[in-house]
Amino acid sequence: MNVISGSHLASLGLGGPVGFSFATTGFCSAVLVARVWEYVSLESYLRCGISCPIRSSDVFQLHHFYYGLAVILVSISFLAVTKRQRVRWDAALIFGIGAGLCVDEAGLLLLRVPYNDLLSILLLALFGVAIFGGTINAAFRDGTRELRILDRADILTVLSTLLAMAGVLYLDRPLITMVEIAGGVSWAFAVALITLFGRKHFLRVWAGPG
Repeated sequence: MNVISGSHLASLGLGGPVGFSFATTGFCSAVLVARVWEYVSLESYLRCGISCPIRSSDVFQLHHFYYGLAVILVSISFLAVTKRQRVRWDAALIFGIGAGLCVDEAGLLLLRVPYNDLLSILLLALFGVAIFGGTINAAFRDGTRELRILDRADILTVLSTLLAMAGVLYLDRPLITMVEIAGGVSWAFAVALITLFGRKHFLRVWAGPG
């Protein structure tokens, strides 16, 4: 357990290399899902023409930037109060997902440039490089012993979270059939993985100091 508690720095911010690598994975996955969502949404509306519902008529429609902001606030609240390393790893993953959703639309909403503008893409690249650089720095700072603590239950629980996020594509309407199938399959695999491996992961999260 001394390996898990590690250095004092590993209990701050996103922690050691595992926390940063989880955040990087969450960030990249969230950006990918958000970009696919926007692409599929545009393609769907181009295909269905005048039969499509009017987006502006939706009573409640938020940019995923705001969902990401809410996710970041939740993850930060966990990072601020817990010292348990596996809880911090999970919170780092959630932080990365929220950051990906926020940064993906930062150019559009904050800088007032088009969604696919080069500046928007540059913001994504800069943040991605920064958080990946944090992973490399944490690995040199704390070593890679923390990575060896991870087992199949931890990794597949993370995968189930990412698949659940990808399954959100099923909700995009009007929807291309292949994307609908992919979203449904993602949710099905997410449920299977969390059922088989999530219990072990979450029991360890709350049962002990690790």
